[in-house]
Amino acid sequence: MNEKTVEINISGIVQGVGFRPYLFNLARNFGLKGFILNRGNAGVRLVIQGDSESINSFIEDIEKKSPKISFIENLDVKDLPTNEVFAELEIMKSEQGRGISLTLPPDIAICDDCLRDMRDPKLLKYYMYPFIACAVCGPRYTTVKELPYDRERSTMVQFPFCSKAEPSSCIQEYSDFNNRRFHAQTFACSVCGPNYTLYNKSREVINKNSIREILELTAKRINEGEVAAVKGIGGVHLVCLADNDDVILKLRKRKGGRKYKPFALMVPTIDRLEDFLKISQKERDLLTSFRRPIVLLERKNYEKDGIISRYVTPGLNNIGVMLPYSGIHYLLFDFIGDKPLVYSSGNKSNIPMGIENNKIFDQLEHLADFFLLHNRTIHQRADDSVLRIHDDKVKLIRRSRGYVPEYLPLPFKVDTPAALATGPELAATGAVLRRNRIFPTQHIGNVTNLETYDFLKDALFHMKNLLQIKDSEIEFIACDAHPAFITSKYAQELSKQYEIPLYPVQHHFAHVLGLMAENKVQQEERIVGISTDGVGYGDDGNVWGGEILLCSYKGYKRFAHLEYHSMIGGDRCTKYPARMAASIILKSLGIEDSLKIFERMALNKDLEYGQTELQALVSQFKTADNRFPNENIPLSSSTGRIFDTVSYILGASNIKTYRGEPAMRLEALAAKGNPDNFKLNIKYTKKNNMYIINTSDLILDILHLKENSSIKTEDIAASFQKAIGNSFAEIAIIIARENDIKKVGLTGGVAYNYSFSHSIKEKINK
Repeated sequence: MNEKTVEINISGIVQGVGFRPYLFNLARNFGLKGFILNRGNAGVRLVIQGDSESINSFIEDIEKKSPKISFIENLDVKDLPTNEVFAELEIMKSEQGRGISLTLPPDIAICDDCLRDMRDPKLLKYYMYPFIACAVCGPRYTTVKELPYDRERSTMVQFPFCSKAEPSSCIQEYSDFNNRRFHAQTFACSVCGPNYTLYNKSREVINKNSIREILELTAKRINEGEVAAVKGIGGVHLVCLADNDDVILKLRKRKGGRKYKPFALMVPTIDRLEDFLKISQKERDLLTSFRRPIVLLERKNYEKDGIISRYVTPGLNNIGVMLPYSGIHYLLFDFIGDKPLVYSSGNKSNIPMGIENNKIFDQLEHLADFFLLHNRTIHQRADDSVLRIHDDKVKLIRRSRGYVPEYLPLPFKVDTPAALATGPELAATGAVLRRNRIFPTQHIGNVTNLETYDFLKDALFHMKNLLQIKDSEIEFIACDAHPAFITSKYAQELSKQYEIPLYPVQHHFAHVLGLMAENKVQQEERIVGISTDGVGYGDDGNVWGGEILLCSYKGYKRFAHLEYHSMIGGDRCTKYPARMAASIILKSLGIEDSLKIFERMALNKDLEYGQTELQALVSQFKTADNRFPNENIPLSSSTGRIFDTVSYILGASNIKTYRGEPAMRLEALAAKGNPDNFKLNIKYTKKNNMYIINTSDLILDILHLKENSSIKTEDIAASFQKAIGNSFAEIAIIIARENDIKKVGLTGGVAYNYSFSHSIKEKINK
């Protein structure tokens, strides 16, 4: 028999997914000897001996039969001299690794096998135990302090395995290669693991001894209309009935700043929602995947909410839905019943979720009626991820639990050992570059206060530490080009601290760069990038947001943009769309004619200080001697501000209470209309090699249409979304042809609007 010894090195997502146990049992089946070990974040190494045929078959099967949640990036095999004869097959102690990549998966939804065990009364140690897990499911990223991935380097170290000699003890299961908990790092049982305690608002224990009693009381109180704070894998949720208007309004009143912001739902099964929500196969696959994100689903009937309170997503045509992903979720539904629940991030507005019990009490004492908290430490908070499907393509709106710490591979070689990026100020995410891989942090939020700022720093350096990056390896820092952003100032501090270059990157160019990398655009390729959002600091000092750029990885040139408009009052225009509408109308018509329109619109009613504020607004315009531009008033080419203005004129939204609200309400209005009932014409001009899309006339046209009672506002809204999308597409096509470019891309926050995005895609693909 032809015996040989080989070394196999495997990189990818190969830790925390049951990969070593899988390899162990697979090698055992082929009668192979040797050892298997984790190499920190460098992957998994095997040295195995056996006959050539068995080893070759083993290698072929590694990829074919590997755990579904694993990902093999590289598998390298080399022959070794057979100097040592192995007597057995074993899993050896992990190495520290080399910091090349991350082999750690994101947090993984509970598997069907664990779900069955949790509901089996014969398995006393797991019956109704919320923290049940195994080698292929359970918390991962949120528990890990450092790599390699072993229990002693996770927050589960505080819960030693029960070590009785019986076959059913946790240490026996962990050591049994025939058990699916063999070398599973985050599992435990009701005897040795974490547990839940029920508290009242005064932090007094209601029950900590019986999980059944805890669940019965929690279900009873939620069914009676109370709001629970429930601690989970990566943070805490506020949980209440989703079919009760009074309960939802009570929660909204307590949240204060969340007067209209949509709440996410959790339902026990998709079947519960099929009667009134559209669910494609792609959406169904994502909802049931191990990631378990929130997926935005469209209503079938916009006038009827069915089993969901209309106050869950007021004024919108879609609802964010997720399925249970941990034991506590399934157990709550077992006791509450087959009804949808609000599962909203448990935090005060713009403050990160509390993850320590004392912080949770401090944050939510005025929001929750009672608290269901566990005693397992959460090392990294992670919000639920949010996504939307456009024509079978995933649009990630918030990338967090279920996705982090997966990386984005760059489609070309990068020699830089490491670099850091601090992100923008709103909806921020940090990132770490490790040669040709980018590792984004989890979603951070708006970095406008100390708590979120500290969260960004902690998440960024946790990722750096997982990657075992030395300070001396960091070659540069990147940040948003806006000099006043907190994240930009933090980048400046890091640049000075490490004595390395700082590279501010223009906001919309950064959007296009991300799009290029995600779509594997090659290093020397160029694309025409349409970048549309609310705000970004432009090279000319103005607020950009409706841009067409010709981009390569080395730089960009601006070829087109939406017409500049004054933002009289600056950022107040973003909160009160009436101010933006007034600014555009004043520029177009002057004071006398504008005042007549303002009176017909009753525009003063939609300003915080009414007529007084309107007079001040007009006075600011007048002070500038009607000049445009005026150096004291910021200019904006933002697509978001145009969507806000149209939303206001058509009566969809008169105030922004959360990010993107006017545009989202406009989309909901447009969903009820037909864009082909009439056509809006949007003009553009070319001056000094720059295409400028005329939005002054567009706004005036929409004003006139609104005053024509024979035309439905929903048709105007639908026609607007399609028309402005077509304008961007038409100019992008011209620029691409003029510059011999084969690819056009769309990115930015406004790209989440389906009709806008679809109209661009449809026109470019013709």
